[in-house]
Amino acid sequence: MTQGKMTYKAQFGILRIAVLILLVANFHGCVESFEPETETFEDALVIEATLTNEVKQQEILLNRAFRLEDLVPTPEVNASVTVVDDLDNQYEFQEVFPGTYGSITEFGTVPGRTYQLLVTTRDGRTYESDPVLGPEPTPINNLMVARTTNDGTEGIDISVEYDNSQLSKYLRYKFEETYKIVAPSWSGQTLRILGGELVVWPIEGDVGRTCYNTDLSNDIILNRPQESNSGEVQRFSLRFIDRNNFILSHRYSILVKQMVISQESYSYLETLEESTAEGDLFSPSQPGFFSGNVRSTSNTNEKVLGFFHVASVASQRIFFDYNDYFPEEDLPPYVDACLPFIAPLVTHDGTPDIFDLLAEDSVRYHSTAPSGDIAVVSTVCADCSVMWETTEPEFWEE
Repeated sequence: MTQGKMTYKAQFGILRIAVLILLVANFHGCVESFEPETETFEDALVIEATLTNEVKQQEILLNRAFRLEDLVPTPEVNASVTVVDDLDNQYEFQEVFPGTYGSITEFGTVPGRTYQLLVTTRDGRTYESDPVLGPEPTPINNLMVARTTNDGTEGIDISVEYDNSQLSKYLRYKFEETYKIVAPSWSGQTLRILGGELVVWPIEGDVGRTCYNTDLSNDIILNRPQESNSGEVQRFSLRFIDRNNFILSHRYSILVKQMVISQESYSYLETLEESTAEGDLFSPSQPGFFSGNVRSTSNTNEKVLGFFHVASVASQRIFFDYNDYFPEEDLPPYVDACLPFIAPLVTHDGTPDIFDLLAEDSVRYHSTAPSGDIAVVSTVCADCSVMWETTEPEFWEE
């Protein structure tokens, strides 16, 4: 999965949650279980945007609320999107993907300056956000990695330290984790069919042996550091990884972004998080619709979902190996059991033979027994490139 797709996935998660909350408003107070019906659906514009002090192409997502039975949102296309600051600087956005608008010029927000989002849809409806102040950035003091036990599960805890300079700030965290994958059954050889016969053929180089993958955090991770009387350095846990998770098997890296946000942004995200904590948006305790900081200026009765955030970002990356914390211990299990087997040369009772399996690319060469029988293994065990990227990231360090 590419980084672009993962970013969209993260945004889509917030979008779907927000849409569900809008629908919940129609049922607030019900105590009996029910099946939501399409006729209860209420159309609304959904706006999600976080501008940061990072100089880059900033991004704003516009979609329409969608029915529960729909799998994907309907993008709001051909809209006019502009951000203005308190010095009357205007930053125009253009549609780079249906419903996704990127700034035409790269820019970063400036602490102490306010920003406002203006949107006009293709049918002439207009929207604006509250002016939002760009907060002062706060550096990440230190990222800590520790082998620990969490609710009886042993693993790795990644936490951030904070001090008195960060007390009472409103912080949100996002992270990108990248990990190295080594195909456990890579042999340097492959199978070819020449003249109807199976031939073991050497692979040039080490293609498919080593891969890399990057995942983005989808959860809402919030922290408001408070003063402690313990006198100890305070830590906030960002990520716990079970030691049996294969992403730890070799080398792992995490890029943590610490975002200083406004109290209003924090409250909105906290409410959103609480509304989905139990995984049941239709429980009687749900608060119903809660508004963000964007409103319709052409129809005061129209509901608008989402929030226009402005954040200051500080980031830090760390690397570590599995052996750093679990020396001389077995690696976590791979995504497949990788058990080699002898595939039949001829089909029996509909069972696929080795030629069928190779044609489907479901197996790869593993080894040759003294008897001459050829053992194969699931493709992902011998070639990680069928699932992940083989290009080493530019930031990667060994």
